[in-house]
Amino acid sequence: MKKNLVYGLLALATLSISLNSCRTDEMLTGTEQAQKEKIAFFERFEKERSLSKNAESNNYALPFANSMLAYFSNYPEKKTELENKYGTVDLSVSSQDMDLENGRKLLMFPMLTDGKVTAVIGGVINEERDFLYFDVYKENHPDRSFLIKTFQNHYSAKAVSRNDSNNPINVGDVIIIVKKPQLTKPDPFDDPGGNGGHDMGGGNGDFGNGGGSSGSSNPNAPSTPDPCGQMKDLKNKSEYAKNTKYLESKTSATTESGFRVGDPVSGQTGTQFQELSNKQGTQELDFKIFGSTYGIMHSHYDTLISIFSPDDVNLFIQLLKNAKNNGIPVNKVFVSVVTVDGTYQLRGDNIDPDKLTMYTPGQILSLNDIYSQNMGNPNISREKLQKEFLKFMETSMKIEGAKVYEQDSDGNTSELKKDGPKVDCPK
Repeated sequence: MKKNLVYGLLALATLSISLNSCRTDEMLTGTEQAQKEKIAFFERFEKERSLSKNAESNNYALPFANSMLAYFSNYPEKKTELENKYGTVDLSVSSQDMDLENGRKLLMFPMLTDGKVTAVIGGVINEERDFLYFDVYKENHPDRSFLIKTFQNHYSAKAVSRNDSNNPINVGDVIIIVKKPQLTKPDPFDDPGGNGGHDMGGGNGDFGNGGGSSGSSNPNAPSTPDPCGQMKDLKNKSEYAKNTKYLESKTSATTESGFRVGDPVSGQTGTQFQELSNKQGTQELDFKIFGSTYGIMHSHYDTLISIFSPDDVNLFIQLLKNAKNNGIPVNKVFVSVVTVDGTYQLRGDNIDPDKLTMYTPGQILSLNDIYSQNMGNPNISREKLQKEFLKFMETSMKIEGAKVYEQDSDGNTSELKKDGPKVDCPK
């Protein structure tokens, strides 16, 4: 998945990005004292990186990009300001990470206007991982033109479809190797006149879900933590209702249909719903998941069992792990299935993805046999099917904290119970 594009560039020395700011010493001291907590995206990434040999775990574009998205979420006016002034950041393309003096690390992203690179923004995380800043390479920087040309070479060599809901951006998909030139003025803000501070800068509260607070914040804590609240939020999105109706019309088809649901990436706004395609020559959907994906909506045609399959449960586990790895609140994760006999959502309440393991294809085949034996009777009642599935989940595919909800035609939901009646969610 990762593509390294090495361009023939000049022989280079170390880039360093520092602050030449108008802030007073008192302001700086107060800020630095408050920002002692590590930025969560970097703390989690480097912890997992130390334990994994997976190549994707080594791509620093992930914590840099997730931190930038969190900052834009906390300060949307800053996103608008930067885009109006310099262009839209493309998080799917980055430089490699570069080690700077004093244990700092740098990574760059291109900024585009009308498909052309018009600026480059660099992010620098300090050695303690508790302070991060992003600055655009300004016109006075000696390497600004060089960096713009370096990134533009990628877009010139390969047409990139940007901000298309059918071709979503995957963070860190392309890495441009920027060889470090010998610089006479390595700092982006090395300007005698002063530049008024960083374009974006702060600690965990600024680059997490802390809303600008420098106190404790947890990127995996959603604003509406309970499943009922999450489903109510989703119900109020017009695209969700429209797509559910569409899937209802597909229950008599001969193939599955579905949508991928995710957070917006650079250049997008609002929850993203992207229609899925089928695997070539099959009736099955291609459930491709990106770094911003947290949900899957899909249909079962009427010859399939009218509730989640073992593959659907395995997909739920995959989404939970993907959310944890990309700083998405795990309580946002869901899989919904629309069937001829009803619509269901599989969600969780504070599930720990680190305790879960994906099932192998061989294990899924064995689970399918048990699943079909317990629920494959075409004359099984709806209530019996629901309770048998809950028993199957508990005995064969247990996920601590997982819950199954039924959704009526008005979008109202109720939690299914193995023993006893359903429990309605608040309207």
